[in-house]
Amino acid sequence: MDYVMLGYYGIGVMLLLSVFGMPMAYAMCGVASIGLCVTLGVVNAATQTMFIAWEQGSNFSLMSIPLFIFMGSIAYHTGIVADLFDANRKWIGFLPGGLAAAGVLAGAAFGAVTGSTAAASATMASTVIPELEKSGYDTELSAGAIAASGGLAAIIPPSVFIIIFAVLTDQGVGELFIAILVPGLLVTALFALYCIIRCAITPSMGPRSPKATWAERIRCLPASIPVIVVFGIVIGGIYGGLATPTEAAAMGVVGVILIAACMGRMRRDTIIPAFREGAKLSAAIFFLIIGGWLMARFLVTTGTTRHMVNLFIGMELSYYGLVGMMFLLFLILGCILESTSILILTMPFMYPITQQYGVDQIWFGVFVTLMMVLAGISPPVGLNVFVVRGICPHISVQQIYRGAFPFLCMLFVAVLMICIWPDIATWLPRSMMR
Repeated sequence: MDYVMLGYYGIGVMLLLSVFGMPMAYAMCGVASIGLCVTLGVVNAATQTMFIAWEQGSNFSLMSIPLFIFMGSIAYHTGIVADLFDANRKWIGFLPGGLAAAGVLAGAAFGAVTGSTAAASATMASTVIPELEKSGYDTELSAGAIAASGGLAAIIPPSVFIIIFAVLTDQGVGELFIAILVPGLLVTALFALYCIIRCAITPSMGPRSPKATWAERIRCLPASIPVIVVFGIVIGGIYGGLATPTEAAAMGVVGVILIAACMGRMRRDTIIPAFREGAKLSAAIFFLIIGGWLMARFLVTTGTTRHMVNLFIGMELSYYGLVGMMFLLFLILGCILESTSILILTMPFMYPITQQYGVDQIWFGVFVTLMMVLAGISPPVGLNVFVVRGICPHISVQQIYRGAFPFLCMLFVAVLMICIWPDIATWLPRSMMR
């Protein structure tokens, strides 16, 4: 059998296994290991597998992932996220849809202390949705807003997606963190504005809350200090030249622990669950990364990656034709695969294609990250949707998808905007470099 076709068959089998319910990490590892045995022999395949597992498991840049996840776990279990939502509610809760908008803003702020969309979705669902239901908000709007705002953790630095993308494409994590900041704030604003405008048109969907006094608003401002301090430590450490992203993540963890301790919230019943949840999520992500690298090695060995690149180049697509093709590819994959799996699976062949077409790599990183957020709420496999469903079992998956659809449209608008005006993604990092 032609090895190139063997690679394509391997991709097909892997996708089929995933569709039938096998975890993507298992599917990638299994197919790649068997494929490498066929192409390289059993001994060489075993050597490659052990080498890749060791290399990725000890990758210094990837060490920031469990640190950022742990940072977010501590922030949740010590009540910092609940304080953030309460502060946002006092400032904008009197607006139509104000509580939902406050939840979106709290999700964005929580994204500044964790890079995991799954962790953010679970945290916001358990913290915000009960408050929205208690206030009489429409169930679909509440669930959709929280499922979508969980994805903001991917486009507000620090972001696990950005770290994985940077490692897969050998780019600077710090520069990408800055590039994603403006698009992240843009998407946050679009989500919050939608909640307010939608409830202004149909007031029954999001009743106004009693207006807080200025004294109450001032008293709740200290709730934002922990997030500002941690964000400043991480991003300031990276761009002040004081630390690498991994070192900045470690500094951020220490900062969160010290802040929580000063608030008197570092107890045994908070620190142990934070460690446990952070370890589980980190292990799952690393398993996916190892499986993705194995799959990439298999496709390179068979020549399938080079064949894909030549196939795209032979089409002689225009710049916007290539962007449209990538959009459709990520949109289709988002319907059958989880976001992290898509990123790990596609970058080994998509990145070389964009290099051949001269696509700005910072812009490409922002584009891919936005598409991963879109995939997180795309039916039928949107991970954020099922996370919210797991936290709130009384809300059906169909209700969450219907509620998330307008936010999916907002993400499409944001993607369209960075395609028309790429400076949205590239202006800030270029300015800082100058």
